[in-house]
Amino acid sequence: MRIGTSSRYTTMQYQQNKTQNLLDRTLSQMNGLKIQYGYQGTSIFNKTLGLDYNLTTLSQSHALATNALTYTKHTDTALSDLTKNMDQFKTKLVQGANNIHSETSRLAIAKDLKSIRDHFLTLANTSVGGEYIFGGTATTRMPFNADGSYNGNNATLNALLGSNNSVAYNITGAELFFGSDNDKSRMISTNIPKFNQSKLNPAIMDPNHPTGVSEEVHITAADTLRDLVGDNDADTSNNPPEVFYITGRRADGSAFKSKFSMDVAYTDKNQASTVQDLLDKIGREFGNTEVSQVVDVTVNKWGEIEIKDLTGGRSNIEFYMVSSSYQDPDNDINAVPPGDGVGTADIDRLLNSGVKVNTYVQSPYLGTFSSESITSVEDYNDHRVHTIPTTFRTHTNEIAKTNTLLSDIFPNGVNSITLSGTEGNTALDTAGAAVAPTNFAITPASTVQDLMDEIKRVYGANGDVDVQFAEGKIIVVDNNVSKKNPPDKDDKELPYIGTSSLSVTLTANDAAGNPVNGFRNDYSVEYDRVGFSRSGGTLSSNVSQIVRSTNEYATMETKLSEVAGVSLDGHTYNFEVKDVNGVAISGRIEFRNTGSVMIINSPAQMNGQNIAGIEIPILQANGNPPQVGGNATPANDVTYQQLADTLGMVMNLSNSNPGDLAAVFNAGANFNNPAEKVAYETMLSQAKNNVWIGLDVNGQLQLKDLNRIPTRMEFMLYDDESSNFRLDANGRVDTNTTNHPALTFQANNAVIGEDPHVNFFQQIDKIIQALEDGTYRPGSDNYDDSMRNPGIQNAIAIFDHLADHINKVHTKNGAQGNAFKYSIERTEALIVQVKTLRSETIDTDFAETYLQFSTLALGYQAMLSSIGKISQLSLVNYV
Repeated sequence: MRIGTSSRYTTMQYQQNKTQNLLDRTLSQMNGLKIQYGYQGTSIFNKTLGLDYNLTTLSQSHALATNALTYTKHTDTALSDLTKNMDQFKTKLVQGANNIHSETSRLAIAKDLKSIRDHFLTLANTSVGGEYIFGGTATTRMPFNADGSYNGNNATLNALLGSNNSVAYNITGAELFFGSDNDKSRMISTNIPKFNQSKLNPAIMDPNHPTGVSEEVHITAADTLRDLVGDNDADTSNNPPEVFYITGRRADGSAFKSKFSMDVAYTDKNQASTVQDLLDKIGREFGNTEVSQVVDVTVNKWGEIEIKDLTGGRSNIEFYMVSSSYQDPDNDINAVPPGDGVGTADIDRLLNSGVKVNTYVQSPYLGTFSSESITSVEDYNDHRVHTIPTTFRTHTNEIAKTNTLLSDIFPNGVNSITLSGTEGNTALDTAGAAVAPTNFAITPASTVQDLMDEIKRVYGANGDVDVQFAEGKIIVVDNNVSKKNPPDKDDKELPYIGTSSLSVTLTANDAAGNPVNGFRNDYSVEYDRVGFSRSGGTLSSNVSQIVRSTNEYATMETKLSEVAGVSLDGHTYNFEVKDVNGVAISGRIEFRNTGSVMIINSPAQMNGQNIAGIEIPILQANGNPPQVGGNATPANDVTYQQLADTLGMVMNLSNSNPGDLAAVFNAGANFNNPAEKVAYETMLSQAKNNVWIGLDVNGQLQLKDLNRIPTRMEFMLYDDESSNFRLDANGRVDTNTTNHPALTFQANNAVIGEDPHVNFFQQIDKIIQALEDGTYRPGSDNYDDSMRNPGIQNAIAIFDHLADHINKVHTKNGAQGNAFKYSIERTEALIVQVKTLRSETIDTDFAETYLQFSTLALGYQAMLSSIGKISQLSLVNYV
């Protein structure tokens, strides 16, 4: 085979180019990289791309973690300052809790606490770099108002530290100053201190008392039941049984009623019923058994009953109680139809019975006008004194005075008062005659003093009667009552124990002379038939709506049945309101599985349209403006939003267009039809423009007048069976599930001393208020909000809970900070590892590359030399 010049040239050129390229590539690696372009090494290129992505991600995570760590450090600084100042607050609070201070020093301590409280608020509004750190994701808006209400949200700020690894780095104001703690238990307390009546009134109750001097000694668990409820004589064996009426909610959230009698009389004190027996009975009503306890029921040092849930994290227990020896003649077990034989089946009859009612809880709430008549009660310890057992208050919930107009006290429609009963004694212990019913007309100018003058005239016509007025109560004194007369006692110290015939019965009448409900139960007797508290343009309730399954506050989307824990089918709730224009409206909401409805009882007409007695379905409204479905909602599906929508229509009823009223209040209305549907939606929309109804941060129902301050609104929503205490064949009140309140909105219930839920600034303000008012125990003698204050002594436990809650959140922030610190350290280590691996993957090994370059260069030079020699050869060389 002959090799031509062309072939030889092509081969040499290929080898030369190949070697040249290897030299160029090796030379290019001398700049530090193995490849310059992806095609030069796809595996190296792909691996490097992956490592570069990881390096970028790690660098971003490092930057985010560093920023988050800085954020948590700022938060930690604020929380450390908060904790330090809480220690100062606790120190001053303990000082104030000692009942040794003058009013001046106590108020000075309260002023110091206010200053610390204001600093708490400043810390709550801490901002760094223009961002509020406790506002959730709403970092550009100041999270807390001056009253401690929260404008922020509970959303978290998150740092993405890796794929699917998002970590929160902020503490929200909601979790810091609100929330709930599962390791804390609810404790509630009655707020009327009880004294040992035998020691308080020994001249009446204890003839063997060593000194006969009255002592204020609080009741204890070891004292007899007679010591608790009192007696009008010294005979311990002639007392009728005391009947106790209880309404409450158990630890599991189920509502209950209970009525039981306990013996007061005894001949042997060692066999007498004690206060501890009563406490044990109350405990059993809450679910205690001989082998297990659900709640702890005790008496505190002020003679007030305390009930503590023994399981943490629950906010359910509620308690209300009254007691009396009254035996309703209409409740006779042998009557036809028979009664249950225990006290009365209708607690309203206690008010006009003329028998003493012992109360244990009091609140400054206006009750409904529930009774047509009312009868005076004789004082156990001074038989001259007869008190009308209600506190006369105005429609704006102010204690009446002697010059207060009766029209400001009684409801519209009460035109006269009938006076009946028995006159006072005509002479010492000599009974007076029965009073012929006497009518007292109420004119626009009639005052309390006018009524008092008429009482004095009628009941003292043939005797010596005085009429006094104290703290809103009318007190009638029969001066013809004798004193106790033992020969060995000073007359000045002897009590009035003679008999008095005086009995004052007042009956409210309408214009036609027919009896009508004109008297309110006293504020220490009524339970849930009470009005919401008014403050400016807002009406507020005091009972939190709590979801039984989670112990969380209800929201507007929560179903009422989720709070009730039982079926609402068959339950009826009455409302008595004044709408935004001050128009009085009453009605009811009937919960039915076939579809819940609202019914107006009065007035009969509104804006010329008949409205009374017509069933208005509770519909589901969605959107804004609202769009409603045409079918009534079943009882257990009604939400708080639907309840609010329905009540909103009621509170704006007098503003409604006559055409809309005619379309909606139509017995034959079909809300699937466009005309009726639009009218219903229009009434909803108009109501939302004038009144807001919703649940506040504590899950409590509120109404806000959007156009007028102070508002003309009044509001009351209560269970239709509130006064019903009839026992069934098993001796239980609540066998019929509709005979106890499934839901309670406003109630004269026991005061909350401790609770798992936290509302930091609200609780701090209550603590300071207790110190300002000098309220050391739960409750107060003043007719105002201080009645519901748990007092300075409970304030210490409440504050300890707040401090513990803050420390938990502080710890959480520290854990978050540590997480970011560890993340930064881990990320930095990973970055080093990735960089090392990347370097090993793409960076040049200079020694190896230089050796390779030298070898290639030497080979290249040898190849060129060989090619040159071969190129110079000719045939002459072979001849």
